[in-house]
Amino acid sequence: MIVFSSTWFLDGFTHPLETPSHLILLVALGVLIGQQSSAYLIRNLLLFCASVFVGFIINNYLSLRWNNELILLSIALLVSLLIVLRLDYRQQGVQIMTLLLSISSGIMLGIDSSPIVIPGLGANTFYNWLFGAAIGIILAVIIIASISALLRNVLEGIILRVLGSWIATSALFVLTLLMVK
Repeated sequence: MIVFSSTWFLDGFTHPLETPSHLILLVALGVLIGQQSSAYLIRNLLLFCASVFVGFIINNYLSLRWNNELILLSIALLVSLLIVLRLDYRQQGVQIMTLLLSISSGIMLGIDSSPIVIPGLGANTFYNWLFGAAIGIILAVIIIASISALLRNVLEGIILRVLGSWIATSALFVLTLLMVK
Protein backbone atom coordinates (compact mmCIF):
# COMPACT_ATOMS: atom_id res chain seq x y z
CA MET A 1 0.00 0.00 0.00
CA ILE A 2 1.35 3.39 -1.02
CA VAL A 3 0.88 6.20 1.48
CA PHE A 4 0.85 9.77 0.18
CA SER A 5 3.56 12.06 1.56
CA SER A 6 3.09 15.72 0.71
CA THR A 7 6.68 16.63 1.61
CA TRP A 8 8.28 14.17 -0.82
CA PHE A 9 5.64 14.98 -3.44
CA LEU A 10 6.46 18.71 -3.22
CA ASP A 11 10.20 17.97 -3.35
CA GLY A 12 9.63 16.06 -6.59
CA PHE A 13 7.22 18.69 -7.90
CA THR A 14 9.73 21.52 -7.52
CA HIS A 15 12.73 19.49 -8.76
CA PRO A 16 12.32 20.40 -12.46
CA LEU A 17 11.95 24.06 -11.55
CA GLU A 18 15.14 24.07 -9.45
CA THR A 19 17.46 22.46 -12.02
CA PRO A 20 18.64 24.92 -14.71
CA SER A 21 18.93 22.37 -17.51
CA HIS A 22 15.43 21.02 -16.77
CA LEU A 23 13.89 24.48 -16.59
CA ILE A 24 15.50 25.66 -19.83
CA LEU A 25 14.36 22.54 -21.67
CA LEU A 26 10.83 22.72 -20.22
CA VAL A 27 10.42 26.33 -21.34
CA ALA A 28 11.90 25.61 -24.78
CA LEU A 29 9.74 22.55 -25.37
CA GLY A 30 6.59 24.31 -24.15
CA VAL A 31 7.18 27.20 -26.54
CA LEU A 32 7.95 24.87 -29.47
CA ILE A 33 4.83 22.80 -28.88
CA GLY A 34 2.76 25.96 -28.39
CA GLN A 35 3.88 27.36 -31.75
CA GLN A 36 2.12 24.52 -33.56
CA SER A 37 -1.52 24.21 -34.54
CA SER A 38 -3.90 22.59 -32.06
CA ALA A 39 -3.87 19.07 -33.56
CA TYR A 40 -0.07 18.85 -33.44
CA LEU A 41 0.02 20.51 -30.02
CA ILE A 42 -2.16 17.85 -28.38
CA ARG A 43 -0.35 14.97 -30.09
CA ASN A 44 3.08 16.23 -29.05
CA LEU A 45 1.94 16.89 -25.48
CA LEU A 46 0.57 13.35 -25.16
CA LEU A 47 3.74 11.82 -26.58
CA PHE A 48 5.85 13.99 -24.28
CA CYS A 49 3.84 12.87 -21.23
CA ALA A 50 4.23 9.22 -22.17
CA SER A 51 7.95 9.62 -22.81
CA VAL A 52 8.50 11.17 -19.35
CA PHE A 53 7.15 7.98 -17.80
CA VAL A 54 9.31 5.88 -20.14
CA GLY A 55 12.30 7.90 -18.91
CA PHE A 56 11.36 7.16 -15.30
CA ILE A 57 11.16 3.45 -16.08
CA ILE A 58 14.54 3.50 -17.84
CA ASN A 59 16.03 5.40 -14.89
CA ASN A 60 14.61 2.86 -12.43
CA TYR A 61 15.87 -0.26 -14.20
CA LEU A 62 19.08 0.89 -15.94
CA SER A 63 22.02 2.67 -14.42
CA LEU A 64 23.10 4.92 -17.29
CA ARG A 65 26.27 6.93 -16.77
CA TRP A 66 25.63 9.66 -19.31
CA ASN A 67 26.29 13.36 -18.96
CA ASN A 68 22.58 14.14 -18.68
CA GLU A 69 23.02 17.89 -18.18
CA LEU A 70 24.94 18.15 -21.43
CA ILE A 71 22.33 16.13 -23.31
CA LEU A 72 19.43 18.14 -21.86
CA LEU A 73 21.05 21.47 -22.70
CA SER A 74 21.93 20.30 -26.21
CA ILE A 75 18.31 19.29 -26.81
CA ALA A 76 17.18 22.65 -25.40
CA LEU A 77 19.52 24.44 -27.79
CA LEU A 78 18.14 22.49 -30.76
CA VAL A 79 14.56 23.14 -29.67
CA SER A 80 15.19 26.86 -29.20
CA LEU A 81 16.75 27.13 -32.65
CA LEU A 82 13.61 25.53 -34.11
CA ILE A 83 11.55 28.12 -32.23
CA VAL A 84 13.60 30.94 -33.74
CA LEU A 85 13.33 29.49 -37.26
CA ARG A 86 9.57 28.95 -36.93
CA LEU A 87 9.44 26.42 -39.71
CA ASP A 88 6.17 25.45 -41.38
CA TYR A 89 4.71 22.75 -39.10
CA ARG A 90 2.56 21.35 -41.87
CA GLN A 91 5.65 19.86 -43.52
CA GLN A 92 6.28 16.20 -42.75
CA GLY A 93 10.00 16.65 -41.92
CA VAL A 94 9.31 19.40 -39.39
CA GLN A 95 6.59 17.30 -37.74
CA ILE A 96 8.93 14.32 -37.41
CA MET A 97 11.72 16.51 -36.02
CA THR A 98 9.36 18.04 -33.46
CA LEU A 99 8.05 14.60 -32.49
CA LEU A 100 11.56 13.24 -32.00
CA LEU A 101 12.57 16.25 -29.91
CA SER A 102 9.42 15.95 -27.77
CA ILE A 103 10.01 12.25 -27.16
CA SER A 104 13.75 12.57 -26.52
CA SER A 105 13.14 15.51 -24.17
CA GLY A 106 10.62 13.55 -22.13
CA ILE A 107 12.84 10.48 -21.93
CA MET A 108 15.91 12.48 -20.91
CA LEU A 109 13.97 14.48 -18.31
CA GLY A 110 12.72 11.19 -16.86
CA ILE A 111 16.19 9.65 -16.88
CA ASP A 112 17.71 12.69 -15.15
CA SER A 113 15.03 12.88 -12.45
CA SER A 114 15.64 10.77 -9.39
CA PRO A 115 15.31 11.52 -5.69
CA ILE A 116 18.16 11.62 -3.22
CA VAL A 117 18.55 8.11 -1.91
CA ILE A 118 18.80 7.93 1.86
CA PRO A 119 19.40 4.56 3.51
CA GLY A 120 16.21 3.24 5.03
CA LEU A 121 14.00 5.24 2.68
CA GLY A 122 10.84 3.36 1.85
CA ALA A 123 9.30 2.83 -1.56
CA ASN A 124 6.46 5.21 -0.65
CA THR A 125 8.75 8.23 -0.48
CA PHE A 126 10.42 7.24 -3.76
CA TYR A 127 7.09 6.92 -5.58
CA ASN A 128 5.73 10.12 -4.04
CA TRP A 129 8.82 11.99 -5.25
CA LEU A 130 8.53 10.51 -8.76
CA PHE A 131 4.82 11.31 -8.91
CA GLY A 132 5.52 14.90 -7.90
CA ALA A 133 8.32 15.21 -10.45
CA ALA A 134 6.11 13.81 -13.22
CA ILE A 135 3.30 16.23 -12.36
CA GLY A 136 5.76 19.15 -12.19
CA ILE A 137 7.40 18.33 -15.53
CA ILE A 138 4.14 17.73 -17.38
CA LEU A 139 2.29 20.66 -15.84
CA ALA A 140 5.12 23.08 -16.63
CA VAL A 141 5.14 22.10 -20.31
CA ILE A 142 1.34 22.22 -20.55
CA ILE A 143 1.17 25.70 -18.98
CA ILE A 144 3.98 27.09 -21.15
CA ALA A 145 2.53 25.47 -24.30
CA SER A 146 -0.89 26.95 -23.51
CA ILE A 147 0.52 30.44 -23.07
CA SER A 148 2.59 30.03 -26.23
CA ALA A 149 -0.45 28.86 -28.18
CA LEU A 150 -2.21 32.08 -27.18
CA LEU A 151 0.80 34.17 -28.25
CA ARG A 152 1.71 32.32 -31.47
CA ASN A 153 -0.17 34.73 -33.75
CA VAL A 154 0.53 37.93 -31.81
CA LEU A 155 2.86 40.12 -33.88
CA GLU A 156 3.25 37.19 -36.30
CA GLY A 157 4.97 35.08 -33.63
CA ILE A 158 7.82 37.50 -33.01
CA ILE A 159 7.35 37.30 -29.24
CA LEU A 160 7.92 33.53 -29.23
CA ARG A 161 10.87 33.80 -31.61
CA VAL A 162 12.55 36.35 -29.35
CA LEU A 163 11.86 34.08 -26.39
CA GLY A 164 13.44 31.25 -28.38
CA SER A 165 16.60 33.30 -28.88
CA TRP A 166 16.75 34.00 -25.13
CA ILE A 167 16.35 30.30 -24.43
CA ALA A 168 19.19 29.52 -26.86
CA THR A 169 21.37 32.10 -25.15
CA SER A 170 20.54 30.68 -21.72
CA ALA A 171 21.35 27.16 -22.88
CA LEU A 172 24.68 28.35 -24.28
CA PHE A 173 25.52 30.15 -21.03
CA VAL A 174 24.75 27.10 -18.92
CA LEU A 175 26.64 24.84 -21.36
CA THR A 176 29.64 27.17 -21.12
CA LEU A 177 29.55 27.17 -17.34
CA LEU A 178 29.19 23.38 -17.38
CA MET A 179 32.32 23.04 -19.50
CA VAL A 180 34.46 25.44 -17.42
CA LYS A 181 35.92 23.92 -14.31
